[in-house]
Amino acid sequence: MRALVMGGTRFLGLEVVRQLLDAGHEVTVFHRGSRHPWWEAHVTTITGDRTVPDDLRRLAEVRPDAVLDLSAYTSAQTEILLDALGDAPRWVHVSTLNVYQPQQVLPWVEAMPYGPYPFWGNYAVEKIGCERALRTQRTQRTVSLRFPLVLGPGNFLPREEFVLNRLLDRATILLSGDGQAVHQYVWIEHAAHALVAALELDVDGFAAFNVASRRCMTSLEGFVGVCAEVSGTVPDVRRVGGGATGNDREQFDNANCVFPFSNENTFADLSAADAAGLLSPYMSLHEMIRAALEHLQENPERRRWTRTEAERAAMGRIGIQDAG
Repeated sequence: MRALVMGGTRFLGLEVVRQLLDAGHEVTVFHRGSRHPWWEAHVTTITGDRTVPDDLRRLAEVRPDAVLDLSAYTSAQTEILLDALGDAPRWVHVSTLNVYQPQQVLPWVEAMPYGPYPFWGNYAVEKIGCERALRTQRTQRTVSLRFPLVLGPGNFLPREEFVLNRLLDRATILLSGDGQAVHQYVWIEHAAHALVAALELDVDGFAAFNVASRRCMTSLEGFVGVCAEVSGTVPDVRRVGGGATGNDREQFDNANCVFPFSNENTFADLSAADAAGLLSPYMSLHEMIRAALEHLQENPERRRWTRTEAERAAMGRIGIQDAG
């Protein structure tokens, strides 16, 4: 297929492009030009701002068989792209489990109602808006993949490295609440596989799938334990209370957190994705963390870290002295 990737120059996007090329697709990447990756095979690149209609009109020349949208974070971004490429016969959208209104009964299924759940702030509001725009404006084959926390080497959100750096430097790790909430994870290559495989799905209109790595889930405390086992360290863990965020805030903030995951259960049913062939073979969380640790050790600049303001405030609240 002629595949147009929106985004595609960092982390998950790089892996998606690699797998598209491996599958023999013709790939065009639309991005802002802030990064210039090197690919082993030919990739056509178009630079521009996806919020500018004139920039998007140039994409009509690509005449894509499929659009893989990795960079739609607002409903307006989805709507303006639909205006430019509404005739593309296939569309694959990166979504999130945060679109759901959480239920007490786990796991969550695709038929659950939308939120927004205030805890996830405007991110959830806009991701729901993206899906609604795709539902109402398209009659072609449209697939939305709802991912949990994505793990992988070089993660632009310091999830694994947040914990590993503190363990390697024998620094105290703070757990929000009681640290027992369960999260699912998806390995970067598994997420990319699902996105590429979704191109082949014969869906009627819009279809959504929960996608995560098989049997890959643990609590906050359990995640620290796996990181400690892989890195050969002894964790110094303190539970700080403070609700799901560790500081009693109404919303979770990735950029200023006590721990990189909230103490709030996020666990979805994967049976539909499994039946559709979107799931990859089992890979242990230990293997995922080992790959992240190797990347961290190979890139010493990523070993530099500082405590977040949220951490410092929580430590002050419970009387821990640690410059971090």
